[in-house]
Amino acid sequence: MRLLRRSASALALAPMLLTAAIPAARAGLFLGAGEMVQAAGDTIQVLGGAAPSLADWNNDTLPDLIVGEGNSFSPGRVRVYLNIGAAGAPLFGDFFYATSFGDTLEIDSLG
Repeated sequence: MRLLRRSASALALAPMLLTAAIPAARAGLFLGAGEMVQAAGDTIQVLGGAAPSLADWNNDTLPDLIVGEGNSFSPGRVRVYLNIGAAGAPLFGDFFYATSFGDTLEIDSLG
């Protein structure tokens, strides 16, 4: 599945991510139509559409990959792939879901 599709559930979460967005080219990541991104040695695949963004999630100065996922049959969630590479040479580890107060952030598939 291409990483560049957008889902309605991911767009609902986008405003909180936009303030820390990092341009992909500045991070050493070049996304084009049909470009596949790898994490933990495998191509990233999500349920439904995807809405990728880069932000420094863990304050280590490296751009981490933030991906919204979801479709009309599953809740919208936010995946976080920490950058375990170096500045200008991103390498993403396995993902975890974004949480708030210990609960996974989700948006009902019905909006």
